[in-house]
Amino acid sequence: MLKNAIMGFVGAAAFLSAAPVAAQNITADLDQIADVLQDEGYKAKIDEGDGQRWIESAMSGYTYIILPFGCDDAGNNCKSIQFYVAFVPTNKPTLEEMNTYAAENRFGRVYLDDEGDPIIEMDLDLEAGGMSRELFLDNLAYWDTIMVAFGDFAFSKDPE
Repeated sequence: MLKNAIMGFVGAAAFLSAAPVAAQNITADLDQIADVLQDEGYKAKIDEGDGQRWIESAMSGYTYIILPFGCDDAGNNCKSIQFYVAFVPTNKPTLEEMNTYAAENRFGRVYLDDEGDPIIEMDLDLEAGGMSRELFLDNLAYWDTIMVAFGDFAFSKDPE
């Protein structure tokens, strides 16, 4: 009886070790995120300055950055990331137009910076184990959609 139990345990252990390894969740690790973006065919360059790191990437004709947040003092173990892009149209939207846009669009946080340039940001909480690659890519697709829509809005008053 004991021999059968041991053999069953050994067989189960062999089965578990032969099982495929679960996919690694995406966390707020910039190196990991840059690898995922590159695997998907996007540009992803890690830049550094003033003790900060970020990713510069691009899609749909726009360059944007990914910033880490909630990191420890060494800049590691970050908890979230933020997609960020600033547009510089010739004819900038007014605060009233920005407020209307924000009220009518669910995803993305929009505002005017100190120079009146329209900004859009989107945060992802990657704390507590992160998210699956599929969900991360789904959020990346959302970012692309809202970034393009906001870019169309931001440049809507510029001559073509």
